[in-house]
Amino acid sequence: MSQTQPFETARRLSKGAARGNTFELSSLVYRSRSVTPLSDYDLYELVQAAQSRNQAESVTGLMLYDDGRFYQWLEGPPASVERLMRSIKSDQRHTDIEILSDKPAAARQFGDWSMRLATRGVRSIHSHNNVVVPSSAVIDDIRSHPENVKVALAGFSSNVEEERAAPSNRPLQGPASALLKNVIVSAVLPELTARHAAEGKRGPWPIDSRARALADLLIGADSNAPYEFLRTLSHQDGSVRHLYETVVEPAARMLGNLWTADVCTELDVTLGLSQLQRALRQLNEDTMQPISPAGLILPAVLIVPEPGEVHVINAALDSDALWNAGWDPLSEFPVSDEALQDMVAGSWFDALDLSLSASFRREHWLPRVEKTIALARHASQNPELVVVVGGRIFVEDQGAGKQVGADGISTTAMHAEQAIRDGLHRLKPG
Repeated sequence: MSQTQPFETARRLSKGAARGNTFELSSLVYRSRSVTPLSDYDLYELVQAAQSRNQAESVTGLMLYDDGRFYQWLEGPPASVERLMRSIKSDQRHTDIEILSDKPAAARQFGDWSMRLATRGVRSIHSHNNVVVPSSAVIDDIRSHPENVKVALAGFSSNVEEERAAPSNRPLQGPASALLKNVIVSAVLPELTARHAAEGKRGPWPIDSRARALADLLIGADSNAPYEFLRTLSHQDGSVRHLYETVVEPAARMLGNLWTADVCTELDVTLGLSQLQRALRQLNEDTMQPISPAGLILPAVLIVPEPGEVHVINAALDSDALWNAGWDPLSEFPVSDEALQDMVAGSWFDALDLSLSASFRREHWLPRVEKTIALARHASQNPELVVVVGGRIFVEDQGAGKQVGADGISTTAMHAEQAIRDGLHRLKPG
């Protein structure tokens, strides 16, 4: 959707209205209270949806969020503002809605801002085009004197020309180091502090903010940023493989969420997963392969994505996890069921590790996977071939594994070894 066309129309309306002394713009300011606290990602989705909606209605404005309170300025054609306000009043995410100002306007206060967020601290999940940062004095004044909200919000509009004249002052603009510093401050350090406070208690780190931050970097412009971010986390955690279950795999699923929310394209997801795979390969390239104990016979495992699946990150993670456990898996990328049948017919394999996308659910692929497994079993040299499946659909729907005829599910890469061993153990008599 073009961002310029509705705003060009709106500017012409505004100029014509000023010349004719008739008002064709409406300016409305309200405040409300969030029903539940909003995370960075909740705010991200809220702003993205507001921008898309406002562009369609030629509405501009600013939303300030502070400690569960919303303060929003809407401006545009009266009918558009009225429609948006009806929608806002029916939104169940906030309550105690109070109109602070509702007046005609001769001109726009916020130029072509479809909707920006004002909030203390630059949120890592947002781009510099979405966020302005209020001072503590502004926030304190709004808290103490709510009647000053309109004046306070109007004060942000003075930054429009400054940003155009001095773009280097925009939040999150600049090299990857600045972005990474912000991500570390907003996502990593709070969790390090929480982990230190809970020292002695077992349990994983909180994962949401780190996975969300990584997903944001994966669809960003800096191709080296995901690697730098993961390297920083691995130094704190001791090994990048420890992050597979808590950060890497959730970030892959988060890419699918961003696509569902229309924040990025399917191509962005595919490129993001490729970036993730490249970053992990860089981080693991100096790792020495463990030496298996003498005399230990390990299962022969073939690791493949479902033929036609372009998202191969699950296959790469499972292969890495087994390799570092001392196994010697074979990773292949068959282009068809026939190619996979040739592989299992040509060599003995104890187990087949078959995966779908880590980002997309692919429910409609389940009959296809069922057929692939049946054909592979029929062609295999091993009449008792163990088949383990992985991918987002199998993580979120435990019944999907049985549906496709698999012996087990690898819910995470670090679980792949145990899933295969469990399948082989069930074959043993007694």
